[in-house]
Amino acid sequence: MKIFKKGVSVRIGLLSIVVGLSLTLLSLPSLANVCQTKLKPLEGEWEDHREDEFIIQYAIAGKHALQETQDTAASGLPDVIADAATQLVAMREMLKLLGFQQPLESPRYLTQGASHILVRFREMEKSNGRAFDEVRRLPSGECVLIIEVTSRYRSGNFTPAHELFHQIQNGYTTFKQPWFYEGTARWSESVLGKQRVFARPYPMSEPDLRHFFTQSYAAASGWYGLIKRCDKNPVKVEIPASLDNLKYRDGRPVIADSDIQGHALIREVLEGLGKLADQVSQDEGVNRYRWPEKMQRDTRFNNEMWRVVSQTGECSHTSATLKELESQGPG
Repeated sequence: MKIFKKGVSVRIGLLSIVVGLSLTLLSLPSLANVCQTKLKPLEGEWEDHREDEFIIQYAIAGKHALQETQDTAASGLPDVIADAATQLVAMREMLKLLGFQQPLESPRYLTQGASHILVRFREMEKSNGRAFDEVRRLPSGECVLIIEVTSRYRSGNFTPAHELFHQIQNGYTTFKQPWFYEGTARWSESVLGKQRVFARPYPMSEPDLRHFFTQSYAAASGWYGLIKRCDKNPVKVEIPASLDNLKYRDGRPVIADSDIQGHALIREVLEGLGKLADQVSQDEGVNRYRWPEKMQRDTRFNNEMWRVVSQTGECSHTSATLKELESQGPG
C-alpha cells in the first residue's frame, strides 16, 4: 500500500537532502574562517614545482630571478629548487618522526582551510627567508601558508628548513618573541645538520635572563644550555633508510647527523606555549588564532613564557630568577 502522496514524498525527499547538506556543511570549516584574502602577485613570469604539499615558485628572469639556475640533471628544474624541495620533504618527515605537529594538521590552519605551503623564491634585500602566519588564497582557489626564500639561495643552506619550522611554531602558538621564535628555529637546523651553536649556561640570574629576552638567533646558545641541563635522557633517533639516503644533486647527504638533542624538550615547550596562548586569548578577549602582530611580539608575555620553559622537561621548577623578574614587573 502506498502511504504518501507524490507531492508529500517529494517534499520529504527535498527536506532529507537539505538536512544532509546542512550536516555536511557543519562538518567543514566555517566559511568565515576559510581564507578569503587573495595573495598579491609578484611581477614577472613564475614557474611552479609541486612536491607533496609544497608549491615552490621561482623565476628565471626579471627582478626575482634565481641567481643559480644550473640544472645538472637536465630535468628542466634548477638544482637549487630541486634541492630545496628535497630539504623541505626531509625536514617535514624528520619532524614527524620526532613527534611534532605539522602546521597543516594544526587546529589553527585546519579551521582556515589551508591545504598547501607556498614557497616563493624572490628578491630579498635584508633577509634570507621569512614565514607568514596568515593564510592566503591562490588564483587556483587553494589556501596556502607562505614561506619566502631569497633568490640568492644556495643548495644546502638551511633557510627552507628553518622557515618551515617557523610554520611548525605558528601551528602550535601565536607567540613570536625573537628569543623563543628565532632561538628555537635556529635549534631546528640541527634536525638536518650538526649542531652549529655552542651551548651556554641557560639564564640563572636576573641580568642574564633580561639579556636573553633581548636576543634573537643568538638565543639558540641559551636553548642548548637549557637542553644540556634539562634533557638528561635524550632518545636516540632511528632514521629510516628512505630518509637517511636522501641526497642533494651534488651527492651530499641531506641529513648529516642523527644525534638530535633536545627535540622532546622543544616539542614540550611548544605544547606548553600553545596552552599559554589559549589562556592569554581568553584573558585578553581576542581570537586565539588571530592576534595582532604587535601582540604576538609583546614583551609583557616574556615572564609567563619563561615560566612555561623553566617548568618543562627535567627542569620542572620556578627559578629564583623568574621571581626576581616578577617582583620588578613585566618585560
